[in-house]
Amino acid sequence: MPISEEKRGRALRNAVLGNPLFPCAIAAMLGIGIVDAGSATVLFPLALLGLLVGGWLGRKDRPLVTLAFGMAISLGGFAFCHHLRLEKIESFPLASALHDLESIEVAGRGWFSERPQPGERSTSGILHLEALVIRGVEIPCDHRVPVWIAGRTEGFHYGTQIRFSGNLKPLESASSPGGFDPARFYYRESGSLGRLEIRAGDELTILEETRGHPLVAFANSTRDRLERGLLHEVEAGEEPYARLITAMSLGARENSPEDLEEYFRLSGTMHIFAVSGLHVGILAGLFLGLFLAVGIPRRWAILILIPILLFYAVMTGLRPSAIRAAVMLSIFLGAFVVKEKPRPLNHLAFAALFLLLFDTQQLFLPGFQLSFAVLLSITLLASPMQRWTAGPWLSDPFLPKSLHSPLRRAKDHLVGTLTAALAVSLVSWLGSLGLLVWHFQSFSPIGIVANLFLVPLVGVIVTLALASLVGYGLHLGWLAGFLNQVNILVAVGLTSMAQFFAELPGAHRHTGRGVLPETTEQTLTLDVMGARGEMATLWGWPGAAGEDRRYWVIDPGGTFTYQQEMLPLLRSRSVNRIEALGITHGDIGHIGAAPIVMTQFHPSLFLEPEGPNRSTVYPEIRGILETNGIESLILSAGMRLRPAPSSGPTEPILQVLSPGPETPNRIADDRALVLRLEWGEMSVLLTSDIGFATEKALLEEGVLLESDLWIRGQHSETASGTPAFVEAVDAQLVLSTAADFPSFESVSESFRTQLDEEGTPLLTLDGTGVVTLEIETDQIRIRSHQDGSNRQISPRN
Repeated sequence: MPISEEKRGRALRNAVLGNPLFPCAIAAMLGIGIVDAGSATVLFPLALLGLLVGGWLGRKDRPLVTLAFGMAISLGGFAFCHHLRLEKIESFPLASALHDLESIEVAGRGWFSERPQPGERSTSGILHLEALVIRGVEIPCDHRVPVWIAGRTEGFHYGTQIRFSGNLKPLESASSPGGFDPARFYYRESGSLGRLEIRAGDELTILEETRGHPLVAFANSTRDRLERGLLHEVEAGEEPYARLITAMSLGARENSPEDLEEYFRLSGTMHIFAVSGLHVGILAGLFLGLFLAVGIPRRWAILILIPILLFYAVMTGLRPSAIRAAVMLSIFLGAFVVKEKPRPLNHLAFAALFLLLFDTQQLFLPGFQLSFAVLLSITLLASPMQRWTAGPWLSDPFLPKSLHSPLRRAKDHLVGTLTAALAVSLVSWLGSLGLLVWHFQSFSPIGIVANLFLVPLVGVIVTLALASLVGYGLHLGWLAGFLNQVNILVAVGLTSMAQFFAELPGAHRHTGRGVLPETTEQTLTLDVMGARGEMATLWGWPGAAGEDRRYWVIDPGGTFTYQQEMLPLLRSRSVNRIEALGITHGDIGHIGAAPIVMTQFHPSLFLEPEGPNRSTVYPEIRGILETNGIESLILSAGMRLRPAPSSGPTEPILQVLSPGPETPNRIADDRALVLRLEWGEMSVLLTSDIGFATEKALLEEGVLLESDLWIRGQHSETASGTPAFVEAVDAQLVLSTAADFPSFESVSESFRTQLDEEGTPLLTLDGTGVVTLEIETDQIRIRSHQDGSNRQISPRN
């Protein structure tokens, strides 16, 4: 064997034996994956094969044999742990009913195992069920479920025990392609099979006895006090930025403003909100520097620091990223105490094994995967990358440093610092790229550069936050208030930089996962969605021969619908730019997300109905139009739009039926845009939120309303879908928004009854998720994403 190969073999052996936990962690993950895939029968042969191979390779090398045994034990041990974890989930008394998609009325007792999240009119959280009462018999159980409590927002904390009655429902799948999947997430995160709803009128009693670990309860109460300190003397207009500071410093993202967070997501810097190695490292550096400054010996300083880091991980909500960072850094610092050379790869593997030992389901969560993929990339690639990028700019390494001038030494130091930061940013981005594309169908190339500027500011924010909390703890309110104001200025600058990077061309890209089935160059796709009574539509117009599909968004929806359904849909379709953005009227549930859509997807055309728009978000929309020079087209009754070039005997025509000169103008819903699509033999009517007055005006004008499919919303004050209007539309299928609250967003019983009498199917968006219409000249195919149902409409006889 050549010398070079022999040296490489020895180097590989030393690397493996020097980090023995790393191959053991790989084996543990393999064992978990095999059991989860239902292939447990291959475990024993695989472990035996590993032992035989390890024994053969290590015939004269006992350490390799020992390592092979360790890997086999890790493979089998963690596989068995995951088997027990899955068995525990399936042992839930109502598991079979939930698998059969049945909803069950239940009563029982449980406690909040995580911090509850109060909303405006409800509370949500994770409830640890201790007992269920089924048919009068109390059955002990040990199962966690997400819970939603209507009408009550106070009195709940970590460990609060309640007695309840309610409805246990199967967890829903994703409502949009590429969207958040509650069933998959809660199954992995909490081992949940269902969701408990405690409605108004159900039993709900807070019991005196509390549950949970005292350390977690103390950490939560400590975080509450610290959060109050960071909000000390903060005015209402400054609170959104103060909430960003609490999210970055304490992991308190519950009240962090989503509109500001969106800039960080688009700029590839969203990780600064997940308490991880960055935050733990800053905290460790600050405390260690303080301890050393007051004369505490390094060894004792580290011994004091390690419990602080672990408590910080508990205080931030026991998030895997925080635990991983705290455990890793504690091991790294502990190596200095025992005077052993740190081994980052081994420490990383130990942290992974530690987390998986407590919950093997963590392996399947995106946060766990991203956290370890990024850190593994930094460990393996950051140093080589830094040497490669710095090499051309550094002084000759063979020149003695004593001969370097002060200027040369300063230049080398600056080059080393900048290239180290660039190397970490680049390899972190590369390490996360594949997982981001797989899980979220998107990535941010600009993140490589943005992190170089934003991460140092995060260090400043965390440092100022710590100083403010010290002042607040010493009852120096004036000092805490002053530091909070300074920190808010830094947070404003940080957000402005994130916005700048997010709005650069090509900053963020959507990659998608394939294309729609059954679509051709003669297929128009129309996706309709809307949660909580909101509505949004995405129109995919067929392009000319050889051209890509062109997209319009007419109503992007409110913030919730946009985040939960529209944005995931755009990602899954690989949409990075839309041709036009339209709004039907000023309802915030229809147009609330318009500014972020305009910023991210850069439409060249803006469509709106004639007449005043008094929506609170409309001034921001007008500002973006003027700043970006976007063309605006005012729509009124009688206009006919041709959005797609003719590539066949017919072309789609979009007719504007309302508003017109005679349209009522009392509230925004009255002047909502009414559109009718015609293509070949098929037609679709979109009436948005119009009500009795506008329906009456359209009937009196005698416009053609008859359509094969009717898409409608709910008027906020008067009845919509009057009998005469329903008869005039004469649809083969009706697609409607619906919500239980507020009451005007619900579909009236009289409307349902009339459709039943006429034999017209009704689909409501609260139960279907995104509904995709594949419209061709002679048919419309209707596909509901959430329930998987399929329908088809053909031309009338």
